Amino acid sequence: MPSNQKVAAAKKAAEAQVKASQRKALVGWIAAGVVVVALFAFLVAYIVREGTVAAVPQGDQLSLAAADATYGIPVGDTGVVGESLDDSRVRLDVYYDFMCPYCSLFEESQGPVVDALREEGLVDVYYHPLNFLDRFSQGTEYSTRSASAAALIASEEPDKYMDFVQLMFDNQPAENTTGLSDAQIVQLAKQAGVSDAVADRIPAQEFVTWVNTGTETASQSNISFTPALVINGQLQDVQNDPSAVNWSVPGQLEQRIRDLAGA
Repeated sequence: MPSNQKVAAAKKAAEAQVKASQRKALVGWIAAGVVVVALFAFLVAYIVREGTVAAVPQGDQLSLAAADATYGIPVGDTGVVGESLDDSRVRLDVYYDFMCPYCSLFEESQGPVVDALREEGLVDVYYHPLNFLDRFSQGTEYSTRSASAAALIASEEPDKYMDFVQLMFDNQPAENTTGLSDAQIVQLAKQAGVSDAVADRIPAQEFVTWVNTGTETASQSNISFTPALVINGQLQDVQNDPSAVNWSVPGQLEQRIRDLAGA
């Protein structure tokens, strides 16, 4: 083979090798891209799954007529949901989750204080049952189930709501357990004086949609923890606001409400 033909052949072989290497590299990058996309899709699916609120059970879903636009359950000086409310009073919104241990501590330490201020006619209290902590009940969605039960009682037997909430916190299960069963919640409702006809409806979870929407509404209002207190529209966030009420400090919450009420 003449010299110039050898050179041409060598050049052609080298070009073919380069192209082969390029194709191999391209295939490798495509494969890597597929893996990355798959991992990203998995991550998104995981996040969505972890953040998904409780599935709505079959059957009718109800709304709580007594609640306001913020999904707060209002209690005035009589202690009955929806009765004896006065817009001139201080408004206290309490956001809670039945699985939240700090909510139980709040109820134990501040519940009697808030009740006394409410009965004195200084404050109306709006309770918001949330389902933030469903992920801590081993798949039983305890926060949703218990919040739905509270909404049912507030709707059907509003004079029993406060007693039911108290009993639920008195019998609060630990985080990362399955929580109370529906049957146990039913028994606590009956212990609070709820009629059999209403208490026996608790397992139907008729207010899941209402609870889900209320929780989403709270999140959109920058409620990201429980218990969360909002006084006359101002979130009390001690982590970011030095003037906020720290309910764990004895007397702070009561004094703030009395000051705002002019009492």
